[in-house]
Amino acid sequence: MQRSTEVAIQALIFLAQQAPGKLSPTHEVAAQAGVPEAYLAKVLQRLTLAGLVRAFRGSGKGVELGRPAEAIPISAVIRAAQGSIDSDRCILGLHTCSGENPCSLHQEWLPHQAALQEMLERTTVADLVRFFRQTPAMKSPSTPAASNQKDFAPGGEPRG
Repeated sequence: MQRSTEVAIQALIFLAQQAPGKLSPTHEVAAQAGVPEAYLAKVLQRLTLAGLVRAFRGSGKGVELGRPAEAIPISAVIRAAQGSIDSDRCILGLHTCSGENPCSLHQEWLPHQAALQEMLERTTVADLVRFFRQTPAMKSPSTPAASNQKDFAPGGEPRG
């Protein structure tokens, strides 16, 4: 997963936890994500173009979710942040791999690729917020302990 995608997910989780209608200053979101404000601004620009975030300028400037967290699948976040989902690519990283010109693992990877895509479509930002709220030992992705986070089974349920 690209760093911009990690930051996008962290920012959306933070925004989803804010009171409805509250505009969060970008410096506050950047601090929670642990990135410079300029870097966050680039990520937020992509999320805004995708309709996942709304940005406001002027005296009450800030950002908020562009739609309810329940309506933001993780797949949309990944596409907005990095353009495509890594599972769309050849598992071996070959540029020539396709249905017409498959690599040696192409047929093995297809069912896993489909399952991953389905899980990313079904899991929402709201699912991630619920997970972090229900798991006290886990820290939100914007904290240093996030590297110990569990992965998610299809449907957004945390594994083991």
